[in-house]
Amino acid sequence: MRGAGKFTILTGALPVAVAWVVGLSGLPMAHRPVSNVLAEVLAVLLLVLGWRFRRGRLAVAALAIAVANFLVRGSLAEHPAALGGPILAFLLPVTLVVLALLPERPIDQPLIVALLATVVVESWLVTIVGRAGTSPSEQALGWVGELLRTPDLARLAFLIAGFFVALAFAARRGSFEGSLLWVIAASAIALLGGRGPHAATLALSAAQIALLLGLIEDSYRLAYHDELTGLPGRRALEEALRTLDGDYAIAMVDIDHFKRFNDRHGHSAGDQTLRMVATELQGVGGGGRAYRYGGEEFAILFPGANPAGVRDALELVREKIAGRRFAIRAPDRPQKKPEQPRKKSRPPRLISVSVSIGLAGPNARRKGSDSVLRAADKALYRAKNAGRNRLVATGDRVTAKKT
Repeated sequence: MRGAGKFTILTGALPVAVAWVVGLSGLPMAHRPVSNVLAEVLAVLLLVLGWRFRRGRLAVAALAIAVANFLVRGSLAEHPAALGGPILAFLLPVTLVVLALLPERPIDQPLIVALLATVVVESWLVTIVGRAGTSPSEQALGWVGELLRTPDLARLAFLIAGFFVALAFAARRGSFEGSLLWVIAASAIALLGGRGPHAATLALSAAQIALLLGLIEDSYRLAYHDELTGLPGRRALEEALRTLDGDYAIAMVDIDHFKRFNDRHGHSAGDQTLRMVATELQGVGGGGRAYRYGGEEFAILFPGANPAGVRDALELVREKIAGRRFAIRAPDRPQKKPEQPRKKSRPPRLISVSVSIGLAGPNARRKGSDSVLRAADKALYRAKNAGRNRLVATGDRVTAKKT
């Protein structure tokens, strides 16, 4: 999901660093039976979660790491001088780059199924080719085998993979792309570190944990953030309301005549309007925090404030929204930029919107946040009945009029 990744970038460093330090110092024998299968256990968990949450790329990455761990402890450990290790060190980062550049798809889509099958085929290739150094299969590779044995090639593959994954993360700001950065780092430690299979399996387990952290962040944002506007969602507001103590104020904000606006200009223009209003509400003063409440309605929470103290901040943001002029996409404008610019059929239309705001705070009769929220909502509809594009607080005297 766009806008995510910060949590994964920060926390993903911890398991990778721990795996690297423990791998350098040597893992105690008593813990090795658990660590040897940890990557596979985590892979099963991630495969199930990838299926449940329709995250096909996550499933492919988890399987690729689990297969790498299986090979490192198996055929590659039995034949450390063979070509299997260099082949794996080249194929794994390539697979991760492909996953970073692809759009998300469910696990049962043909492309994801093909990638899962490709990972299995790659493991078979590493097992078959990665036998003893004098095997006919390796000799048949000729100069390709010699090239794969070059240590700098594997390092270059991981560096290039890290570069492309970083570009994908910069473009999408997704939690999966953020986790892939640590997966590449952990995989490089495992396959290029030369510390033996136990240190490698620790690093690959850390890679699986990084994927899990990315999924946790993604799930959190789905539950608590609105993807269209980037604001915290209604569930996040409910969590914040449960932690309130002392004075506070709640403002309910609604875009005026939004249904009429959508019918006239289209849903794309409606989405553009929602994002514009959300951007202005994010900058509200008075210590307020904006939330997407639902539809064209927003809420602003002011912890530690009272309604009288935040009126000026709300009036200012209301005036800013009403004063904004923005162009909407013309009906005949192409979705993609043409190679030859064409003459504009007509100038873009500049439009504006306004918002109505209802404001309330707790008092002797309204002690709970639910009652304050309802009072703010009633004040909002009083503002609409009074002509819209205005702020009404509980207790204000307003005169209803037709619009």
